[in-house]
Amino acid sequence: MTRAALVAVLAAALSCAAPREEGPPPGGAAATPTVAEGAAPADTSRVRGTLRSEDLGIRMVGDGATAGLQIDVTTLSETAVELASDDVRTYFRDLKKRIPDAVPAAEASRLEPFLVGFTGIEKEVSFDPTRLELRSEGSTTYPRYIVPVSPAFDRRLVGLYQTVYAIYLFPAEVDLTATLEFRYGELSSGVAWRGVVDRIQRAKARLEGG
Repeated sequence: MTRAALVAVLAAALSCAAPREEGPPPGGAAATPTVAEGAAPADTSRVRGTLRSEDLGIRMVGDGATAGLQIDVTTLSETAVELASDDVRTYFRDLKKRIPDAVPAAEASRLEPFLVGFTGIEKEVSFDPTRLELRSEGSTTYPRYIVPVSPAFDRRLVGLYQTVYAIYLFPAEVDLTATLEFRYGELSSGVAWRGVVDRIQRAKARLEGG
């Protein structure tokens, strides 16, 4: 999908979305101090793992033209989420319930979800949600859909230590075990994704080993 098409899709999503206010992922390092009210109780039916939200994502901090902006990208893939601690797993699964309301059912199963947070580390920082791209194995991919999570996401502006979130849905052909690189203008995650893959694989090996 081209950036122009993505802009049109995002505009449509923002015009009809009425998301609830959300706080930062449990155990994460996001700057927003508030926590969502009425959160679902933790799923204690079976303990899957102990990974924290920051274990499942990467962080990019702006410099130069992007100074004052921090971007966090966290996988919401079920293979990773099931290895998270109870509160993180419940929170992420609750977020994913928004996807069917914004994406046609025929497409939802063919998309790979990521939670993206934009944080201001200076006063009044603007951002363009359509500039985030994913590079893998020599190709560049843009999200098919952007599902706002925070009501203020459509303002495209964050204040000091304010974070707004959205779920980005990339084509499911994205290989999470590959060396993924997220880019936003001059910002790049570099090889940080390798650390995410390593943490997920170690957590899976621990559980399978009893």
